[in-house]
Amino acid sequence: MINIGLIGFGTVGKGVYHILEQNAALISERIGCSIVIKKIAVRSLDTYINQVPKSICLTNDVDELINDKEIDIIVEVIGGEFPAYDIISKALNHKKHVITANKEVISKHKKYFFKLAKKNGVDIYFEAAVGGGIPIIRSLKVGFAANKITAFYGILNGTTNYILTKLDEENLPYEEVLKNAQSLGFAEADPTMDVSGMDAAYKCTILAAVAFKIDVQVGDIYCEGIDKLSLGDFEYAKEFGFKIKLLAFGKRDSDDTFQLSVYPTMIPKDHPLAHVRNEYNAVYIVGDQVGDALLLGKGAGGAPTGSAIVSDIIDCAFGVSQPVSRRNLETHFIKGYVTPFEKTDSQFFLRLLVSNETGVLEKVTRQFSKHHVNIEKITQRETKAETAELVIVTQKISEKNCLSLVADLKKTAAINSVISKIRVLKL
Repeated sequence: MINIGLIGFGTVGKGVYHILEQNAALISERIGCSIVIKKIAVRSLDTYINQVPKSICLTNDVDELINDKEIDIIVEVIGGEFPAYDIISKALNHKKHVITANKEVISKHKKYFFKLAKKNGVDIYFEAAVGGGIPIIRSLKVGFAANKITAFYGILNGTTNYILTKLDEENLPYEEVLKNAQSLGFAEADPTMDVSGMDAAYKCTILAAVAFKIDVQVGDIYCEGIDKLSLGDFEYAKEFGFKIKLLAFGKRDSDDTFQLSVYPTMIPKDHPLAHVRNEYNAVYIVGDQVGDALLLGKGAGGAPTGSAIVSDIIDCAFGVSQPVSRRNLETHFIKGYVTPFEKTDSQFFLRLLVSNETGVLEKVTRQFSKHHVNIEKITQRETKAETAELVIVTQKISEKNCLSLVADLKKTAAINSVISKIRVLKL
């Protein structure tokens, strides 16, 4: 059994608790032992006393967790530089592994924490500090470990990306969009940290440490926010084929020279980052061997951030519990079955070449009715005097039903051919 001491029980702390509770069997099977939250430190016992089972000890004394010899891992999710700095330092000195979602304290004190962890033979994990549920830190450390990272471009703040999306798509004034974001919980009552670009800048320094192995501070980075943008900027961006995004930017000029900055950027509308909307985050990585890669996901919230923290807990637990790593060795397979493809469902894009004559549309729709297939969209485009193209997007149907429909369409008079059948996947 691996015991956890959890410091903080807000949105993220509760996310961690619920994931460990709901996926307990899966996690314990994966690492070979159970992970249990033994104690939780909170400010007010009365507020949380009825929110956790009696098997978990609630306390307002952080030292009670740090001094508990049975606790292996301290998880800090209170945020801010202080008292988090003191808590993490003390935990590492007490030879506790530490997991944190705290971008500010990691950004400012990462070098010190790394030295302290190494000195005490423990580790510090911070996956959740950048990108919420996106596994960008582990990807850089492990997945891209064979690469020299030459650049990264990150949409690292969900609040600003939500605001920029609405300014672009709904043509609403900045102040109105900001108020809407606050009412939906995407923006804080005081949004300065987000809209100024400072939140993204903290995360940029962390990515620079992992991607480039350099120790920089926020003050070393040029930082510009989104609060000076106007609707006119977005109109011109559309006219010239661009989208505006707040990007955290890192580039390797040479082995010891790097560009680091955060600012609103016009990017081509066909670039993958241009399609990252609303509160989603994304990091575009360029490696000397892998080339370009994109990681995308929800950048905030209890479940996505909790997912990143629990992944760190699991990673840490491997080292605590397993002398032989099980990270890549699948030692326990469940009995699984693959659904026959003909039974799977999808929407379909069907492109038909038909005779340009009266009654063709009726003949086509009669076949759809026969096979109980609903049409979501239909468009007719004349290509020649004798023929026309009919484009149809169906609602979701089975592969088997679609094959039967297409077979009958091909037999129908006035339908010359089924030019295309493409599955439509709505993520």
